[in-house]
Amino acid sequence: MVEVLTVKKCIFSVLILSLAMNFGFSKDPGPNSGPAGLDQLKKQKGVFKTTLINPEANFSNYSKLCPKRVLLQFRGPGAVQDESTAGSMVKKKSRGAEVPTSEDIETFRQVVTDAVASELGNCEIIELVEAGGPETLFVRATVTDIVTDIVSKSEKGSENPKPFSVQGDISFDLIDADTGVLLARVGESRKSRKSGDSVVPPDAGPEWVNIWVWAEQAAADLCQELEIVLSEDRG
Repeated sequence: MVEVLTVKKCIFSVLILSLAMNFGFSKDPGPNSGPAGLDQLKKQKGVFKTTLINPEANFSNYSKLCPKRVLLQFRGPGAVQDESTAGSMVKKKSRGAEVPTSEDIETFRQVVTDAVASELGNCEIIELVEAGGPETLFVRATVTDIVTDIVSKSEKGSENPKPFSVQGDISFDLIDADTGVLLARVGESRKSRKSGDSVVPPDAGPEWVNIWVWAEQAAADLCQELEIVLSEDRG
């Protein structure tokens, strides 16, 4: 069991390092350019199982955080989905995973985006902003190898559908908004849990609440990571 977990952790570490080959960032991060600074990242202990930080980065220079468009990659048995219509990529695998419709993919993206932004807005040590500028870090969430039961539960057509579940590899890139240099990348594989009755469902509907909480908890850990590095650099 320990060996299996070690192998999975190693695979995930390689995965988020290799993301740079497919997802890049410039001044306004976009998916078609490679990130500068990846080779300067060093593995460190942190809140996430995989934490890569540029040891030369001075995070005390930053007081603002600007979330960017979430990147998604679903595990699925079919052909690669059209990027122009879905804004996502689908990894072809033969494990019976079902890829949601383009509409549900965009709802998924919006739920994750809103949950992350909502939680980062509670991070007292840094201000959340809508555009890049001086003293600003772009934060890009990337979710890969997504497996969800959205399709199977939606097809049942119940008036009160059960909340969707999700598992996947979620990572966050912290990027200097002025230079486009990647300063940190953190992440790990996570699986959603039942949210409980006390959680307020997102605007998308109560069936999305577990996915909201899943993204929100990841963002809460990112906030904790930010508080650690910012506190250290600010003394």
